[in-house]
Amino acid sequence: MSGCGCRQSPVVIGGCQPAGAGCPPAGGHGGCPGSRPSQHCETTPLRDSAPYRVAATASSTDPTPYYTIANTHAALDPLVARTILNGGTGTFPADDGTHNGRHTWLAGVVHIDPASVRGNPTGVTVSASVHVHNDGPDAACRLYGRFALWNGTNPIRTDLLGPPDLPAGGDDNGVIPPTTVSLADVLAGRIVVELNLETGNDDTCRVGPKQWTVDSFVLTVQASAPGCGRPFLRTTCRGCDGVLTCTTDTLDGSTPYTPVPPVVPDTSCQDRCSPASPPCISTDRGNALTRGSDGCLYAPDTPTLDPSPCNAARNTTGGLLVPRVDLTGIAPGSNSGMERSVDIDVAEMPGCPERWRIGARLTPVSAFLNSERQHADLLARAGVDVPIPESDIVLPEAGVYHIDSDVRYALGTATGGSGYIIGWLRDETTDTLLTSFTQIAAINAAKQEQQGGTTHIMTEYTVTSGPRTVRLHLMLVRTGGTITDAEAGGTDSNGATRMRFLKVRD
Repeated sequence: MSGCGCRQSPVVIGGCQPAGAGCPPAGGHGGCPGSRPSQHCETTPLRDSAPYRVAATASSTDPTPYYTIANTHAALDPLVARTILNGGTGTFPADDGTHNGRHTWLAGVVHIDPASVRGNPTGVTVSASVHVHNDGPDAACRLYGRFALWNGTNPIRTDLLGPPDLPAGGDDNGVIPPTTVSLADVLAGRIVVELNLETGNDDTCRVGPKQWTVDSFVLTVQASAPGCGRPFLRTTCRGCDGVLTCTTDTLDGSTPYTPVPPVVPDTSCQDRCSPASPPCISTDRGNALTRGSDGCLYAPDTPTLDPSPCNAARNTTGGLLVPRVDLTGIAPGSNSGMERSVDIDVAEMPGCPERWRIGARLTPVSAFLNSERQHADLLARAGVDVPIPESDIVLPEAGVYHIDSDVRYALGTATGGSGYIIGWLRDETTDTLLTSFTQIAAINAAKQEQQGGTTHIMTEYTVTSGPRTVRLHLMLVRTGGTITDAEAGGTDSNGATRMRFLKVRD
Protein backbone atom coordinates (compact mmCIF):
# COMPACT_ATOMS: atom_id res chain seq x y z
CA MET A 1 0.00 0.00 0.00
CA SER A 2 3.00 2.30 0.36
CA GLY A 3 3.13 3.16 -3.31
CA CYS A 4 -0.36 4.64 -3.57
CA GLY A 5 -0.40 7.01 -0.57
CA CYS A 6 -3.47 5.77 1.26
CA ARG A 7 -1.51 5.31 4.44
CA GLN A 8 0.81 8.31 4.19
CA SER A 9 0.94 11.11 6.75
CA PRO A 10 -2.05 13.48 6.90
CA VAL A 11 -1.67 16.72 4.87
CA VAL A 12 -2.83 20.26 5.64
CA ILE A 13 -4.86 22.01 2.93
CA GLY A 14 -5.49 25.68 3.58
CA GLY A 15 -5.05 25.18 7.30
CA CYS A 16 -7.54 22.30 7.43
CA GLN A 17 -6.12 19.30 9.24
CA PRO A 18 -7.57 16.04 7.85
CA ALA A 19 -8.93 13.73 10.53
CA GLY A 20 -7.21 10.60 9.22
CA ALA A 21 -5.11 9.52 6.30
CA GLY A 22 -5.06 11.79 3.27
CA CYS A 23 -7.73 11.19 0.63
CA PRO A 24 -7.37 11.52 -3.12
CA PRO A 25 -9.31 14.40 -4.77
CA ALA A 26 -12.95 13.75 -5.57
CA GLY A 27 -13.27 11.92 -8.86
CA GLY A 28 -9.51 11.44 -8.91
CA HIS A 29 -7.60 8.33 -9.84
CA GLY A 30 -4.84 6.43 -8.17
CA GLY A 31 -6.72 4.98 -5.18
CA CYS A 32 -5.33 1.78 -3.76
CA PRO A 33 -7.17 -1.40 -4.86
CA GLY A 34 -9.55 -2.52 -2.17
CA SER A 35 -8.97 0.64 -0.01
CA ARG A 36 -11.50 3.30 1.09
CA PRO A 37 -10.39 6.92 1.33
CA SER A 38 -10.97 8.31 4.81
CA GLN A 39 -11.27 12.08 3.98
CA HIS A 40 -11.75 14.42 0.97
CA CYS A 41 -10.89 18.20 0.77
CA GLU A 42 -11.76 20.74 -1.94
CA THR A 43 -11.18 24.51 -2.43
CA THR A 44 -13.84 26.86 -3.84
CA PRO A 45 -13.37 30.53 -4.96
CA LEU A 46 -15.89 32.81 -3.24
CA ARG A 47 -16.52 36.53 -2.77
CA ASP A 48 -17.68 38.25 0.41
CA SER A 49 -19.35 41.64 1.09
CA ALA A 50 -16.42 43.63 2.53
CA PRO A 51 -16.53 47.42 1.96
CA TYR A 52 -14.44 48.61 -1.00
CA ARG A 53 -12.88 51.95 -1.86
CA VAL A 54 -14.78 54.23 -4.25
CA ALA A 55 -12.83 56.75 -6.33
CA ALA A 56 -13.62 60.16 -4.81
CA THR A 57 -12.51 63.81 -4.98
CA ALA A 58 -13.59 67.11 -3.41
CA SER A 59 -13.97 70.34 -5.40
CA SER A 60 -13.91 73.83 -3.89
CA THR A 61 -17.27 75.57 -3.55
CA ASP A 62 -18.68 78.76 -2.03
CA PRO A 63 -18.54 78.31 1.77
CA THR A 64 -21.20 80.96 2.51
CA PRO A 65 -24.08 78.44 3.10
CA TYR A 66 -22.04 76.91 5.91
CA TYR A 67 -21.38 80.10 7.94
CA THR A 68 -22.94 79.07 11.26
CA ILE A 69 -20.41 80.08 13.93
CA ALA A 70 -18.24 83.09 14.84
CA ASN A 71 -19.07 86.76 14.56
CA THR A 72 -17.48 87.53 11.20
CA HIS A 73 -16.63 85.35 8.22
CA ALA A 74 -14.13 85.27 5.37
CA ALA A 75 -14.02 82.80 2.49
CA LEU A 76 -10.64 81.24 1.74
CA ASP A 77 -9.17 82.07 -1.68
CA PRO A 78 -10.73 79.47 -4.06
CA LEU A 79 -7.33 78.61 -5.57
CA VAL A 80 -5.88 77.92 -2.10
CA ALA A 81 -8.97 75.88 -1.17
CA ARG A 82 -8.57 73.80 -4.34
CA THR A 83 -4.92 73.13 -3.54
CA ILE A 84 -5.79 71.93 -0.02
CA LEU A 85 -8.65 69.72 -1.22
CA ASN A 86 -6.28 68.13 -3.75
CA GLY A 87 -3.98 67.09 -0.90
CA GLY A 88 -1.57 70.02 -1.16
CA THR A 89 -0.52 72.71 1.31
CA GLY A 90 -2.33 76.03 1.71
CA THR A 91 -2.48 78.99 4.08
CA PHE A 92 -5.45 80.45 5.98
CA PRO A 93 -4.16 84.07 6.28
CA ALA A 94 -4.34 85.95 9.58
CA ASP A 95 -6.88 88.75 9.90
CA ASP A 96 -5.58 92.32 9.86
CA GLY A 97 -6.52 92.72 13.52
CA THR A 98 -9.81 94.58 13.00
CA HIS A 99 -12.27 91.67 13.30
CA ASN A 100 -13.14 90.05 16.59
CA GLY A 101 -14.09 86.39 16.32
CA ARG A 102 -13.36 86.13 12.59
CA HIS A 103 -13.16 82.62 11.12
CA THR A 104 -11.98 81.78 7.60
CA TRP A 105 -13.79 78.98 5.74
CA LEU A 106 -13.41 76.51 2.92
CA ALA A 107 -15.91 73.97 1.59
CA GLY A 108 -15.55 71.10 -0.85
CA VAL A 109 -18.25 69.13 -2.66
CA VAL A 110 -17.69 65.35 -2.54
CA HIS A 111 -17.68 63.71 -5.99
CA ILE A 112 -17.37 60.00 -6.79
CA ASP A 113 -16.70 58.12 -10.01
CA PRO A 114 -19.93 56.14 -10.72
CA ALA A 115 -17.88 53.57 -12.66
CA SER A 116 -16.09 52.59 -9.43
CA VAL A 117 -19.36 51.66 -7.67
CA ARG A 118 -20.01 47.91 -7.73
CA GLY A 119 -23.32 46.22 -7.19
CA ASN A 120 -26.28 48.35 -6.24
CA PRO A 121 -25.55 50.02 -2.87
CA THR A 122 -27.97 52.63 -1.57
CA GLY A 123 -25.45 54.34 0.69
CA VAL A 124 -21.72 54.97 1.12
CA THR A 125 -19.53 55.94 4.08
CA VAL A 126 -17.57 59.21 3.91
CA SER A 127 -14.60 60.01 6.12
CA ALA A 128 -11.86 62.64 5.98
CA SER A 129 -8.77 63.85 7.80
CA VAL A 130 -6.64 67.01 7.67
CA HIS A 131 -3.61 68.49 9.45
CA VAL A 132 -3.48 72.10 10.68
CA HIS A 133 -0.53 74.08 12.10
CA ASN A 134 -0.90 77.37 14.00
CA ASP A 135 1.67 79.70 12.42
CA GLY A 136 0.89 82.39 15.00
CA PRO A 137 1.69 85.02 15.99
CA ASP A 138 -1.03 84.37 18.58
CA ALA A 139 -2.54 81.34 20.29
CA ALA A 140 -5.96 80.01 19.29
CA CYS A 141 -8.97 80.54 21.54
CA ARG A 142 -10.53 77.44 23.11
CA LEU A 143 -11.92 75.08 20.42
CA TYR A 144 -10.89 77.24 17.51
CA GLY A 145 -12.52 75.69 14.43
CA ARG A 146 -14.59 72.92 12.93
CA PHE A 147 -14.18 70.03 10.47
CA ALA A 148 -17.70 69.14 9.37
CA LEU A 149 -19.77 67.12 6.91
CA TRP A 150 -22.97 68.51 5.38
CA ASN A 151 -25.88 67.14 3.39
CA GLY A 152 -27.22 70.15 1.55
CA THR A 153 -27.66 72.81 4.23
CA ASN A 154 -28.02 70.25 7.05
CA PRO A 155 -24.92 69.42 9.12
CA ILE A 156 -24.51 65.67 9.71
CA ARG A 157 -21.07 65.84 11.43
CA THR A 158 -19.82 68.93 13.29
CA ASP A 159 -16.53 67.87 14.88
CA LEU A 160 -14.79 70.76 16.66
CA LEU A 161 -11.04 71.18 16.38
CA GLY A 162 -8.86 70.95 19.51
CA PRO A 163 -6.89 70.81 21.73
CA PRO A 164 -8.20 74.00 23.33
CA ASP A 165 -6.08 77.18 23.22
CA LEU A 166 -3.59 75.73 20.72
CA PRO A 167 -0.42 77.86 21.02
CA ALA A 168 1.51 79.38 18.14
CA GLY A 169 3.57 76.59 16.60
CA GLY A 170 1.06 73.93 17.68
CA ASP A 171 -0.36 71.16 15.47
CA ASP A 172 -3.72 69.39 15.33
CA ASN A 173 -5.42 66.77 13.18
CA GLY A 174 -9.07 67.13 12.19
CA VAL A 175 -11.02 63.93 11.62
CA ILE A 176 -14.47 63.23 10.22
CA PRO A 177 -15.23 59.62 11.29
CA PRO A 178 -16.84 57.26 8.74
CA THR A 179 -20.39 58.54 8.23
CA THR A 180 -23.08 56.83 6.15
CA VAL A 181 -24.80 59.02 3.55
CA SER A 182 -27.16 58.35 0.67
CA LEU A 183 -25.46 57.42 -2.60
CA ALA A 184 -28.08 59.49 -4.43
CA ASP A 185 -27.15 62.57 -2.36
CA VAL A 186 -23.46 62.09 -3.20
CA LEU A 187 -24.23 61.80 -6.93
CA ALA A 188 -26.41 64.94 -6.66
CA GLY A 189 -23.49 66.93 -5.20
CA ARG A 190 -25.18 67.50 -1.84
CA ILE A 191 -22.43 66.08 0.40
CA VAL A 192 -19.94 68.79 1.43
CA VAL A 193 -16.82 68.79 3.61
CA GLU A 194 -16.29 72.07 5.50
CA LEU A 195 -13.29 73.41 7.43
CA ASN A 196 -13.11 76.71 9.30
CA LEU A 197 -10.36 78.15 11.50
CA GLU A 198 -10.17 81.17 13.80
CA THR A 199 -8.00 83.78 12.06
CA GLY A 200 -9.07 86.98 13.86
CA ASN A 201 -9.01 88.48 17.35
CA ASP A 202 -10.98 86.96 20.18
CA ASP A 203 -11.95 89.20 23.10
CA THR A 204 -13.06 86.26 25.25
CA CYS A 205 -9.57 84.74 25.39
CA ARG A 206 -7.78 88.05 24.75
CA VAL A 207 -5.81 86.64 21.83
CA GLY A 208 -4.98 88.24 18.51
CA PRO A 209 -4.94 87.14 14.87
CA LYS A 210 -3.24 83.95 13.74
CA GLN A 211 -2.31 82.28 10.45
CA TRP A 212 -2.73 78.55 9.72
CA THR A 213 -0.94 76.13 7.42
CA VAL A 214 -3.27 73.32 6.29
CA ASP A 215 -2.15 70.13 4.54
CA SER A 216 -2.54 66.35 4.26
CA PHE A 217 -6.26 66.44 3.42
CA VAL A 218 -7.49 62.88 2.73
CA LEU A 219 -11.02 61.98 1.62
CA THR A 220 -12.18 58.35 1.80
CA VAL A 221 -15.44 56.99 0.40
CA GLN A 222 -16.38 53.32 0.77
CA ALA A 223 -19.35 51.29 -0.45
CA SER A 224 -20.61 47.78 0.18
CA ALA A 225 -22.95 45.49 -1.75
CA PRO A 226 -23.78 41.81 -1.06
CA GLY A 227 -21.24 39.56 -2.75
CA CYS A 228 -19.26 42.46 -4.25
CA GLY A 229 -16.45 42.48 -1.71
CA ARG A 230 -13.10 40.69 -1.57
CA PRO A 231 -12.41 37.38 -3.37
CA PHE A 232 -11.12 34.55 -1.16
CA LEU A 233 -10.71 30.76 -1.07
CA ARG A 234 -12.70 28.39 1.13
CA THR A 235 -11.32 24.90 1.77
CA THR A 236 -13.72 22.28 3.16
CA CYS A 237 -12.90 18.72 4.24
CA ARG A 238 -15.39 15.86 4.67
CA GLY A 239 -15.00 12.34 5.96
CA CYS A 240 -15.78 9.27 3.88
CA ASP A 241 -19.31 9.35 5.28
CA GLY A 242 -19.79 12.90 3.90
CA VAL A 243 -19.76 14.61 7.30
CA LEU A 244 -18.00 18.03 7.29
CA THR A 245 -14.83 17.85 9.37
CA CYS A 246 -13.37 21.37 8.96
CA THR A 247 -13.55 24.64 6.97
CA THR A 248 -10.74 27.18 6.39
CA ASP A 249 -10.94 30.59 4.63
CA THR A 250 -7.79 32.11 3.10
CA LEU A 251 -6.90 34.85 0.62
CA ASP A 252 -4.41 32.81 -1.37
CA GLY A 253 -4.50 29.28 0.03
CA SER A 254 -2.28 30.14 3.00
CA THR A 255 -3.08 33.64 4.39
CA PRO A 256 -6.00 33.36 6.87
CA TYR A 257 -8.99 35.60 6.16
CA THR A 258 -12.30 36.26 7.91
CA PRO A 259 -14.92 37.08 5.24
CA VAL A 260 -17.70 39.63 5.69
CA PRO A 261 -21.12 38.03 5.14
CA PRO A 262 -23.04 37.42 2.99
CA VAL A 263 -20.77 35.21 0.87
CA VAL A 264 -21.59 34.13 -2.71
CA PRO A 265 -19.82 32.05 -5.39
CA ASP A 266 -17.24 34.12 -7.23
CA THR A 267 -18.66 33.19 -10.62
CA SER A 268 -22.00 34.82 -9.78
CA CYS A 269 -20.34 38.21 -9.19
CA GLN A 270 -19.12 38.86 -12.70
CA ASP A 271 -22.15 40.81 -13.97
CA ARG A 272 -23.94 41.89 -10.81
CA CYS A 273 -20.81 43.45 -9.30
CA SER A 274 -19.32 44.85 -12.47
CA PRO A 275 -18.20 48.50 -12.02
CA ALA A 276 -19.46 49.39 -15.47
CA SER A 277 -22.77 51.22 -15.10
CA PRO A 278 -25.21 51.90 -17.94
CA PRO A 279 -25.35 55.61 -18.78
CA CYS A 280 -28.18 57.70 -17.43
CA ILE A 281 -30.46 59.09 -20.15
CA SER A 282 -31.79 62.58 -19.58
CA THR A 283 -35.58 62.91 -19.72
CA ASP A 284 -35.36 66.46 -21.13
CA ARG A 285 -37.49 66.74 -24.27
CA GLY A 286 -34.54 68.29 -26.10
CA ASN A 287 -32.37 65.20 -25.59
CA ALA A 288 -31.84 63.41 -28.91
CA LEU A 289 -30.42 60.23 -27.34
CA THR A 290 -32.81 57.30 -26.96
CA ARG A 291 -32.50 53.79 -25.53
CA GLY A 292 -33.65 51.02 -27.82
CA SER A 293 -35.58 47.91 -26.85
CA ASP A 294 -32.27 46.04 -27.01
CA GLY A 295 -30.89 48.27 -24.23
CA CYS A 296 -28.47 50.09 -26.57
CA LEU A 297 -28.26 53.86 -26.97
CA TYR A 298 -29.12 55.51 -30.27
CA ALA A 299 -28.42 59.05 -31.48
CA PRO A 300 -29.22 60.80 -34.77
CA ASP A 301 -26.40 60.56 -37.32
CA THR A 302 -26.37 64.33 -37.72
CA PRO A 303 -27.69 66.62 -34.97
CA THR A 304 -30.39 69.03 -36.05
CA LEU A 305 -29.12 72.59 -35.61
CA ASP A 306 -31.22 75.71 -35.17
CA PRO A 307 -30.68 77.84 -38.32
CA SER A 308 -30.70 81.05 -36.28
CA PRO A 309 -27.61 83.21 -37.00
CA CYS A 310 -27.17 83.51 -33.24
CA ASN A 311 -26.47 79.78 -32.96
CA ALA A 312 -22.69 79.30 -32.69
CA ALA A 313 -22.81 75.48 -32.96
CA ARG A 314 -22.00 73.95 -36.35
CA ASN A 315 -21.38 70.56 -37.93
CA THR A 316 -17.80 69.68 -38.91
CA THR A 317 -16.19 66.60 -40.39
CA GLY A 318 -15.06 65.69 -36.87
CA GLY A 319 -18.51 66.11 -35.33
CA LEU A 320 -20.57 68.83 -33.70
CA LEU A 321 -18.43 71.85 -32.76
CA VAL A 322 -19.43 74.26 -30.00
CA PRO A 323 -16.99 77.16 -29.52
CA ARG A 324 -15.37 77.19 -26.09
CA VAL A 325 -15.38 80.41 -24.09
CA ASP A 326 -12.44 80.95 -21.75
CA LEU A 327 -13.51 83.21 -18.93
CA THR A 328 -10.89 85.44 -17.31
CA GLY A 329 -11.01 87.99 -14.54
CA ILE A 330 -11.96 91.54 -15.49
CA ALA A 331 -10.43 94.45 -13.62
CA PRO A 332 -12.87 96.81 -11.86
CA GLY A 333 -13.81 99.72 -14.08
CA SER A 334 -12.74 98.10 -17.34
CA ASN A 335 -16.03 96.34 -18.05
CA SER A 336 -18.44 99.23 -17.69
CA GLY A 337 -20.65 101.35 -19.92
CA MET A 338 -21.52 105.01 -20.26
CA GLU A 339 -24.13 104.98 -17.53
CA ARG A 340 -22.80 102.78 -14.70
CA SER A 341 -19.71 101.10 -13.35
CA VAL A 342 -20.39 97.37 -13.25
CA ASP A 343 -18.12 94.48 -12.27
CA ILE A 344 -18.80 91.04 -13.74
CA ASP A 345 -18.02 88.08 -11.50
CA VAL A 346 -17.55 84.58 -12.99
CA ALA A 347 -17.31 81.66 -10.56
CA GLU A 348 -14.58 79.31 -11.77
CA MET A 349 -15.91 75.83 -12.57
CA PRO A 350 -13.71 72.76 -13.17
CA GLY A 351 -13.65 71.00 -16.52
CA CYS A 352 -16.16 71.98 -19.18
CA PRO A 353 -19.36 72.88 -17.30
CA GLU A 354 -22.73 73.18 -18.98
CA ARG A 355 -23.64 76.03 -16.66
CA TRP A 356 -21.58 78.99 -15.44
CA ARG A 357 -22.21 81.08 -12.37
CA ILE A 358 -22.10 84.73 -13.40
CA GLY A 359 -22.95 87.77 -11.26
CA ALA A 360 -22.80 91.52 -11.64
CA ARG A 361 -22.69 94.34 -9.15
CA LEU A 362 -22.51 98.13 -9.21
CA THR A 363 -19.05 99.15 -8.05
CA PRO A 364 -18.71 102.95 -8.12
CA VAL A 365 -15.32 104.00 -6.81
CA SER A 366 -15.62 106.21 -3.73
CA ALA A 367 -13.66 107.45 -0.71
CA PHE A 368 -14.09 109.50 2.46
CA LEU A 369 -11.34 111.31 4.40
CA ASN A 370 -11.15 113.28 7.64
CA SER A 371 -8.28 115.77 7.81
CA GLU A 372 -7.02 114.64 11.22
CA ARG A 373 -4.62 117.50 11.94
CA GLN A 374 -4.40 120.92 13.56
CA HIS A 375 -5.78 123.84 11.61
CA ALA A 376 -3.30 125.50 9.25
CA ASP A 377 -2.17 128.94 10.50
CA LEU A 378 -3.31 131.24 7.69
CA LEU A 379 -2.55 134.41 9.66
CA ALA A 380 1.20 133.75 9.55
CA ARG A 381 1.02 133.35 5.76
CA ALA A 382 -1.58 135.99 4.85
CA GLY A 383 -1.97 136.44 1.09
CA VAL A 384 -0.14 133.18 0.36
CA ASP A 385 -1.53 129.93 -1.11
CA VAL A 386 -1.53 127.39 1.74
CA PRO A 387 -1.92 123.75 0.50
CA ILE A 388 -3.41 121.18 2.90
CA PRO A 389 -1.65 117.84 2.08
CA GLU A 390 -3.65 116.04 4.78
CA SER A 391 -6.75 116.59 2.64
CA ASP A 392 -5.39 114.61 -0.35
CA ILE A 393 -7.78 112.21 -2.04
CA VAL A 394 -6.78 109.98 -4.98
CA LEU A 395 -9.09 109.41 -7.95
CA PRO A 396 -7.94 105.92 -9.03
CA GLU A 397 -9.17 105.70 -12.62
CA ALA A 398 -10.70 107.55 -15.54
CA GLY A 399 -14.28 108.76 -15.14
CA VAL A 400 -16.57 111.50 -13.92
CA TYR A 401 -16.42 112.19 -10.16
CA HIS A 402 -18.59 114.10 -7.73
CA ILE A 403 -16.17 115.76 -5.27
CA ASP A 404 -17.06 117.77 -2.21
CA SER A 405 -15.32 119.11 0.87
CA ASP A 406 -16.37 120.42 4.30
CA VAL A 407 -13.83 123.10 5.33
CA ARG A 408 -13.62 123.85 9.04
CA TYR A 409 -12.34 127.39 9.95
CA ALA A 410 -11.85 130.03 12.68
CA LEU A 411 -11.57 133.78 11.94
CA GLY A 412 -11.44 136.68 14.41
CA THR A 413 -10.21 140.13 15.41
CA ALA A 414 -9.45 141.45 18.90
CA THR A 415 -9.61 145.19 18.13
CA GLY A 416 -11.53 145.41 14.86
CA GLY A 417 -10.63 144.52 11.31
CA SER A 418 -11.80 143.00 8.04
CA GLY A 419 -10.73 140.14 5.77
CA TYR A 420 -11.78 136.78 4.41
CA ILE A 421 -10.64 133.20 3.88
CA ILE A 422 -10.95 131.60 0.43
CA GLY A 423 -10.50 127.98 -0.61
CA TRP A 424 -10.30 125.91 -3.79
CA LEU A 425 -9.63 122.35 -5.00
CA ARG A 426 -6.70 121.56 -7.30
CA ASP A 427 -5.62 118.49 -9.26
CA GLU A 428 -2.02 118.21 -8.07
CA THR A 429 -1.13 115.61 -10.72
CA THR A 430 -1.89 117.89 -13.68
CA ASP A 431 -1.83 121.27 -11.84
CA THR A 432 -5.47 121.88 -12.84
CA LEU A 433 -7.95 124.06 -10.93
CA LEU A 434 -11.13 122.11 -10.14
CA THR A 435 -13.14 124.99 -8.62
CA SER A 436 -13.05 128.76 -8.65
CA PHE A 437 -12.16 130.49 -5.40
CA THR A 438 -14.86 129.88 -2.79
CA GLN A 439 -15.33 132.21 0.18
CA ILE A 440 -14.94 130.12 3.31
CA ALA A 441 -15.51 132.95 5.83
CA ALA A 442 -15.50 136.77 6.00
CA ILE A 443 -15.28 139.34 8.84
CA ASN A 444 -15.79 143.12 8.98
CA ALA A 445 -15.95 144.19 12.60
CA ALA A 446 -15.37 147.54 14.32
CA LYS A 447 -14.37 145.81 17.52
CA GLN A 448 -13.67 142.34 18.87
CA GLU A 449 -15.37 139.47 17.01
CA GLN A 450 -14.67 135.71 16.71
CA GLN A 451 -16.19 133.34 14.14
CA GLY A 452 -16.03 129.55 13.66
CA GLY A 453 -17.87 127.16 11.35
CA THR A 454 -17.83 124.88 8.30
CA THR A 455 -18.22 125.81 4.62
CA HIS A 456 -18.96 123.44 1.75
CA ILE A 457 -17.08 123.21 -1.57
CA MET A 458 -18.59 120.95 -4.24
CA THR A 459 -17.81 120.20 -7.89
CA GLU A 460 -17.98 117.57 -10.65
CA TYR A 461 -14.67 116.66 -12.28
CA THR A 462 -13.82 114.56 -15.34
CA VAL A 463 -10.47 112.78 -15.61
CA THR A 464 -9.22 110.88 -18.65
CA SER A 465 -6.74 108.69 -16.76
CA GLY A 466 -5.80 107.89 -13.20
CA PRO A 467 -4.58 108.11 -10.60
CA ARG A 468 -5.10 111.82 -9.85
CA THR A 469 -4.44 113.54 -6.50
CA VAL A 470 -6.91 116.28 -5.47
CA ARG A 471 -5.94 118.69 -2.66
CA LEU A 472 -7.60 121.54 -0.74
CA HIS A 473 -5.89 124.98 -0.86
CA LEU A 474 -6.60 127.96 1.47
CA MET A 475 -5.64 131.64 1.73
CA LEU A 476 -6.28 134.56 4.11
CA VAL A 477 -6.89 137.96 2.45
CA ARG A 478 -6.70 141.06 4.70
CA THR A 479 -8.75 144.10 3.69
CA GLY A 480 -8.31 146.46 6.71
CA GLY A 481 -7.72 146.76 10.41
CA THR A 482 -6.15 143.92 12.37
CA ILE A 483 -6.97 140.24 12.00
CA THR A 484 -5.72 138.33 15.06
CA ASP A 485 -6.93 134.79 14.30
CA ALA A 486 -7.23 132.98 10.95
CA GLU A 487 -6.93 129.21 10.75
CA ALA A 488 -8.65 126.43 8.77
CA GLY A 489 -8.30 123.03 7.11
CA GLY A 490 -8.10 120.86 10.22
CA THR A 491 -10.15 119.37 13.05
CA ASP A 492 -11.32 120.95 16.29
CA SER A 493 -13.78 120.08 19.04
CA ASN A 494 -16.74 121.31 16.98
CA GLY A 495 -16.06 119.72 13.61
CA ALA A 496 -13.62 118.50 11.00
CA THR A 497 -12.42 119.21 7.48
CA ARG A 498 -13.63 116.33 5.28
CA MET A 499 -13.02 115.25 1.69
CA ARG A 500 -15.30 112.91 -0.30
CA PHE A 501 -15.52 111.61 -3.85
CA LEU A 502 -17.89 109.30 -5.73
CA LYS A 503 -17.46 108.13 -9.32
CA VAL A 504 -20.79 108.72 -11.03
CA ARG A 505 -20.06 107.45 -14.56
CA ASP A 506 -17.27 106.46 -16.91
